[in-house]
Amino acid sequence: MKKAGLVLYILAGAALVISGFATMEKGLKENNREVLYKVADDYKELGDMGFAGFCPLDYKVAFSDGEKDILVSYNDGKCDYIERKAVFEGLVGSVYQDGDEFQIVVPQYDTWATLEALNDEPLSVVVWHEGFHAYQNTRFNLYENVTGDIYSETELSSIIDSDSAAKELFEHELKILSRIITEENSGDAVEIAIEYTKTAKERRGLLADAAAYSEDFYTMLEGTAYYVEAQAVRSEMGEETYIKNYLDTASKYVDGNAKYYRLGMLECMLLDKLDENWKNSYSFDRPLIEVIEDYIR
Repeated sequence: MKKAGLVLYILAGAALVISGFATMEKGLKENNREVLYKVADDYKELGDMGFAGFCPLDYKVAFSDGEKDILVSYNDGKCDYIERKAVFEGLVGSVYQDGDEFQIVVPQYDTWATLEALNDEPLSVVVWHEGFHAYQNTRFNLYENVTGDIYSETELSSIIDSDSAAKELFEHELKILSRIITEENSGDAVEIAIEYTKTAKERRGLLADAAAYSEDFYTMLEGTAYYVEAQAVRSEMGEETYIKNYLDTASKYVDGNAKYYRLGMLECMLLDKLDENWKNSYSFDRPLIEVIEDYIR
């Protein structure tokens, strides 16, 4: 088990000794710059998606090749940047904490291009996802406010995937929530919420406290970011890709951590049906299922 500060996808970085931002764009590849322009165009249509004050371009974006980063500050079409040693090795989409500042780290576009062809996910969408993690931690101190022990995603998945009874109930939870996005079987949102929370409580009764706490954390942290990511894909790539890559897979249980992304996304979608303004007051200080319960008490 790991304390929250040791979970691998967020690392507290030592202060970087770097010069001020360059005023010229020399050295910043055009295709990387175009990624940020695309995010800016998306933002004109999507706005903050209901999460007050959220804009992925409020945070510096590091394009990394695993050896060096080009750290870019975007301001109304202008890209200022510095070069630094890579803060992560290899291919990574993550956030990096440098002092009090959270930065987005994504692969160089040239590195990402092959993956994009395979998974239908533009690099701009990765910026949206990781930008949301920067927002969660900058605005709400989500990571700092974790009060209990958190399993790593790998450890948690190993525990849950090995419990056949809990696994079966998890699959049922996903199927219940998926009725929200299946028009012919949608039902009433409150009825779905009641059925879902009942099943979720039954399954949680099978889990140790640390496992349940860890699930709540990842469902909130990653599920909301996956929800944001899905809307960015919908805007950029259209309804067909959105349905194929997100809605059609939402009810499918998979071993590993993807199920927490899907569960959290579906909880967000259920909350949209219960109250379209729920995000206005959500502060990432409690699990999404508790917010759902508030609407059905």
